[in-house]
Amino acid sequence: MIPIDTTGLPPGGTFAPTISGPTNPMTAPTLGDAATIGPTPTMGGTGVAAHKEAGPLKVGQSFGPRYHIIKLLGAGGMGAVYQAWDAELGVAVALKVIRTSKRRVSAELEKRFKNELLLARSVTHKNVVRIHDLGEIEGTKYITMSFIQGHDLSTLLRRDGKFSIARALALARQIAAGLEAAHEAGVVHRDLKPANIMIGADDLALIMDFGISASAEQATTGGVVGTLEYMAPEQGTGQAVDGRADIYALGLILYELLTGPRLTASVTPQERIEAMKYRTTEGLPPIRSVDPSIPAALDAVVMRCVERDPAARFQTTAELVAALAALDDAGELIPIARRLTKPMMAAAAAVVLLLLGGTYLGTRRLLTPPAAHEPVSVLIADFQNQTGDPTLDRALEPMVKRALEGAGFISAYDRNAISRILGVRPPENMDEVGARELAVKQGLGVVLSGSIGRQGNGYDISVKAAQTVTGNAIATAKSRASSKDQVLGTATKLVVTVRKALGDQTSESAQMFTMASLSATSLDVVHNYAAAMEAQSKNQFEEARQSFLKTVELDPKFGIGYQGLAVVSRNLGKLDDADKYIKEALRYLDGMTERERFSTRGMYYRVTGDYPQCVKEYGELVARYAGDAVGHNQRALCLSKLHDLRGAVEDMGQVVQMLPKRVVFRDNLSLYASYAGDFQTAEREARAVESPDTYAVLALAFARVGQGQLREATDTYQELRTFGALGASFSTSGLADLALYEGRLSDAVRTFEQGAAADLAARNPDKAATKLASLAYAHLLLGHTGPAAAAADKALLNSKAVPIRFLAARIFVETNAVAKARTLAAGLAAELPAEPQAYGKIIEGEIALKNGDSRQAITLLGEANGLLDTWLGHFDLGRAYLERRAFPQADSEFDRCIKRRGEALSLFLDEEPTYGYFPPVYYYQGRVREGLNDAGFAKSYRAYLEIRGKSTEDPLLPEVRRRAGQ
Repeated sequence: MIPIDTTGLPPGGTFAPTISGPTNPMTAPTLGDAATIGPTPTMGGTGVAAHKEAGPLKVGQSFGPRYHIIKLLGAGGMGAVYQAWDAELGVAVALKVIRTSKRRVSAELEKRFKNELLLARSVTHKNVVRIHDLGEIEGTKYITMSFIQGHDLSTLLRRDGKFSIARALALARQIAAGLEAAHEAGVVHRDLKPANIMIGADDLALIMDFGISASAEQATTGGVVGTLEYMAPEQGTGQAVDGRADIYALGLILYELLTGPRLTASVTPQERIEAMKYRTTEGLPPIRSVDPSIPAALDAVVMRCVERDPAARFQTTAELVAALAALDDAGELIPIARRLTKPMMAAAAAVVLLLLGGTYLGTRRLLTPPAAHEPVSVLIADFQNQTGDPTLDRALEPMVKRALEGAGFISAYDRNAISRILGVRPPENMDEVGARELAVKQGLGVVLSGSIGRQGNGYDISVKAAQTVTGNAIATAKSRASSKDQVLGTATKLVVTVRKALGDQTSESAQMFTMASLSATSLDVVHNYAAAMEAQSKNQFEEARQSFLKTVELDPKFGIGYQGLAVVSRNLGKLDDADKYIKEALRYLDGMTERERFSTRGMYYRVTGDYPQCVKEYGELVARYAGDAVGHNQRALCLSKLHDLRGAVEDMGQVVQMLPKRVVFRDNLSLYASYAGDFQTAEREARAVESPDTYAVLALAFARVGQGQLREATDTYQELRTFGALGASFSTSGLADLALYEGRLSDAVRTFEQGAAADLAARNPDKAATKLASLAYAHLLLGHTGPAAAAADKALLNSKAVPIRFLAARIFVETNAVAKARTLAAGLAAELPAEPQAYGKIIEGEIALKNGDSRQAITLLGEANGLLDTWLGHFDLGRAYLERRAFPQADSEFDRCIKRRGEALSLFLDEEPTYGYFPPVYYYQGRVREGLNDAGFAKSYRAYLEIRGKSTEDPLLPEVRRRAGQ
């Protein structure tokens, strides 16, 4: 997860005293045990509350073997929070304990403390504080969180008064997004207030303190829970509450952000109770009556949030998120022409779809000619099978999907595509209502539902397309199949009506002609195909393989069955089978839709490593079918293999616009942006991931390394340790690579060794091999040629992957094991794809350079770069030109390496950190600039010293300092 720090208690306040009393809904509201009077005043400008009683731990003491207390951050009725040093992670954390006193800790307080952890852990979102660990040491219960430098929103309100509209909306959108994630996880906060919202760097808002939260399934009647100033009316009278109470509280917070704090710290508890009674009885005055400059559209959103009747508020946080996204930074409704921008597509899909009749607007900068119609996304509900025949369960949806996607602007998602492409698990019963709820969350514009029923010997089939947000029908159609054999043909004919209603200008006869192969497929084949796709979406690859085999057994000309077999065979590691089946699929292109033909050929080129043809094929696919997210993703992948990273970023940007909530697509966009050197975009996209996975955190680390934020990058790599075995492996690689980059060579050696051992213990030899190859390079920089060659040999024992063979060969060249290097180079050069051929040429060029034949080295390295334009190819070519004293040419090569430094983050663009290879570029550039008699040549050496100047082990440092005049 993105490493956001938090104390768990606001630096600007403590847990306040409580007053208790019986609840009687017939009388004035009274307060239960969990109701708080509010924040206590703070001292000066420190943002740290005045503590009448110290916490249970002392500054300077050790708390168990792992934690060392640095300072007290806050204390109150429930707990105390400390800044502590976590010796295991090597970082500062916030440590929260139940606050002890002369009286015993109540069972209720312990329950709330545990509840905070369990509920907060169930919510994963960048705007919700993430709790890491819990335990008990010597009778003291604790939880740990990351440590944040920032202020709670209550402190900022007291300090700054009202906020600008733009800033208030920016914070409200983040808080609403965090609440949406909590509510989706079934958690209602029930005590949302400014003191429970931390504001960190770049105004990042984080919701915290789930100590009195409840599962949405829990009964919450019989007691008042919350804080007086932010209680919803139903909450103050002890009624059951749901997410709408949190929406009310957020409305009050936004009200205060726009108009200033409603109360001062000087009022008495009784006055505050009376103020709550008045507010919940009379309501709040319209915000425009307080500040007439606030736009009417913003006023409407705020006042709807704070309606006294829960039924009059936004009914879900998803609705509120959409409403906030529909406003610009001035609080005005965004005109349609302005609403169609890249940021708003991701943030306000539901509202945009409402205004546009359920269509997406693609990016305005297409790599291919614009489509005739803007993309439309359709979610296909499960057809209601009223026949009693189980063979018709989920049999029509795959064919309806294929028929819909005959229109170039339509992207359709049945339950299998939802799992496979959107990365979301569909509900077991995805009827029209369930499909619509899912479509709203995923930003899909249209829901298509249908049914099939039995009447005598015939079958009645109906379909309905409706706008996701409004539910308004776009098209309905029904027809009757005279027999079971006619069901598919009848169903696909109904799709013609839907396509026309969605904007397809293709004639009905032409549509029917292209659908002929679909209706000719038997129901038995379709049934097995649907079963295979569902198993594949659940990663049950062997079950999928068996079902795909059944489809081609029933229909040997069923081309997409062979394509499916190729995919699952690759997933099962059966590469020979994958090659066989994709070639078989090519024999039956006539039975596929046009879109499937493009996809099948594109996949063939990708599997065989023919990336130029892969780019071309998928390029034609997305030119014809602009809304095909998978096509854009595959094209971006092939572009990245050609090191056309700008192009990859363009294509992935379009994918993210179409599917903004699909984590893997945004991960890819962030990584490609870093490789392209656009580190700010990379960081923005990594941070935009709502529920970060391993690759989102790794992408953030790369972006920070690229920006020179090494301390923050270290923290991010440390954070990866919490993401299972894969995250731990990346964490070790990243930390070791940073040590290599800074010239802490012994640290790098030790960390790579430990990481490789851990990978081998986890039975991941390929990961171990990458660390061993990097270990060999670290030994080489230390001048340890024997250990370097031994590490390279061990890397080869664990993996024969192309990058491992190439890196091992480079080590063998430098350690004078030239025969080994030549053997590896010959093997690489003999392979069909351009990538290994290029690496083989680079090794041959390095051997020539090692032997003093710079002319031959230049020829070979130039040929290598012609095969594949790699960062290392240009680096070695620069070295060859320098050796030849061709200074202008050498300068061009090293300049390219610096401009393309993003590629050095992961030399093979496989997410394995390799930035330790980058610093020598500045040394060689300095040598070249000296050769050119450039007056500023020392700048290059100083750049090297800024990176590795503190190293005590780098053999190059004495020479660099001498050349730099130091």
